[in-house]
Amino acid sequence: MNYKVKGRFTTTFGSVGKIALMLVVIGLMTSCGKKNAEEKTSQSIVRVNGDEITVHQLNDELQRANVPSGQQEEAGKLIMQKLLDRQILVQEALKTKLDRNPRVMQAIENAKMQILAQAYLEEKVSSIAKPTEAEIANYRAKNTDIFANRKIYVMDELVFVADAGNAQELQSLSNSAKKQEEVIQWLRAHQIKYGRAQAAHAAESLPPELLAKLSKMAIGDLIFINSNGRTVVGSMVEIKNLPISETDSKPLIDRILTGQKRKQTAEAEIARLRSVAKIEYINKNFDPSAGTNASSQVAKPVEQESTAEPSKSNEVATQAGKGKVEGHIEKGLSGL
Repeated sequence: MNYKVKGRFTTTFGSVGKIALMLVVIGLMTSCGKKNAEEKTSQSIVRVNGDEITVHQLNDELQRANVPSGQQEEAGKLIMQKLLDRQILVQEALKTKLDRNPRVMQAIENAKMQILAQAYLEEKVSSIAKPTEAEIANYRAKNTDIFANRKIYVMDELVFVADAGNAQELQSLSNSAKKQEEVIQWLRAHQIKYGRAQAAHAAESLPPELLAKLSKMAIGDLIFINSNGRTVVGSMVEIKNLPISETDSKPLIDRILTGQKRKQTAEAEIARLRSVAKIEYINKNFDPSAGTNASSQVAKPVEQESTAEPSKSNEVATQAGKGKVEGHIEKGLSGL
């Protein structure tokens, strides 16, 4: 609060006036300070060794966790305990001067850069246009298998790990087996432990190429797939027709198309910035145009195991389509 007073008295009352004015200013500052302190206190929820956790911190965590409005009160209590634990740990870290540790300082700097980069992209994609009715209708028409003709595939599945020495026999079994009991007998004969469970695979939870395979199967058909070192053998038990109405599909498709537009906008902005940036590779091993890689200086990422091509055109995803339809749609279709 700034106050500007012009001197109008040249008598001894001038000094008295200054003192009075100072007392008034101090009184105003004190009242403002009390107001700010009261406002801060009203926003505080917990005080931990003198450090306060505010309602703004809690709301930020609730928003990031995407907690539904009806569950925020209960979730807020749980999240508050986590914030309390975090504050205690931060205090201990500062006591031991971990914030001056080079590794920690680098991690903080990296996090700061990531937050700034993300904030910039969020700013750029925040103004993208919402999908039109025509775009939504077109998307629905092109994906009838997951909307108008949506199906749930219920399967009885065997899951096991076979040694490399049994690979050839297992391949022959996949060509000849007609029933799941034949597979069980083979597993018992080779003393291979297995798990058995029934799983439901929603159409939208499956990659398009696997969905195309399942859509051609009939009740009782067997499916073999080798993924991440495990073998899954499934028998089709039931095929349920559960279409999603046009009304229900609109908000789902809207989110999917919005996500795609955000991704495209972000990629286009990064490409634009790259084109105008002055990029100079000090270490030429990292220059993509040099035709070499930096394998001698950085560890190579672990390659994912490729899924073996099953016989008899039998394939299935190993993850069951669980949860709500909305979750299936947004997760399964995000890459279409």
